Amino acid sequence: MGVKGRLAWNLKVDKVAKPLFQSTYRELMNYLIETCGTVEEINKKMKEIGFRVGEHLLMDYAERIRKHAKAFHEFGSTLQLAYKVNSGQDFTSTWISGDRRTIKFTDEKCPLCEGVEIKDMPGLQYCNLVSGVFQAVLTLRGFNGDAYQESCRAVGDASCTWAIKLLE
Repeated sequence: MGVKGRLAWNLKVDKVAKPLFQSTYRELMNYLIETCGTVEEINKKMKEIGFRVGEHLLMDYAERIRKHAKAFHEFGSTLQLAYKVNSGQDFTSTWISGDRRTIKFTDEKCPLCEGVEIKDMPGLQYCNLVSGVFQAVLTLRGFNGDAYQESCRAVGDASCTWAIKLLE
């Protein structure tokens, strides 16, 4: 990050206390675990909530930045910046497929599931809210794509990984 980026990060970007955000997120997950019948339903609801969050974030981002990814593969840097602004950290890695139709984002220190360990819910995508945010960005920017979580530290994986895939 350059000097301008550091200044903007320190002076212009609104921040939320990490413990407050994590506590709120955990209670949302606890509520869904208690009220949903299946892991698939929890995953679906988290993605839907993430989509609605993504709508708000994209509108805020659009008003401030006025720059958008024009090609699908440009979402790598756009979503990296959005993740940094909203989580306070960078992805550990970003990978773009050779055909530029799939982008994967990995975070080995995901703040959403930090300190969370779930052993009795196979298939749970604890951090699926991020997939929903990514889905909103794709959809609202006019791309026919799918966003999904591939791995999650909360259920024992080494990292949290999300993928976005261009369908057409």
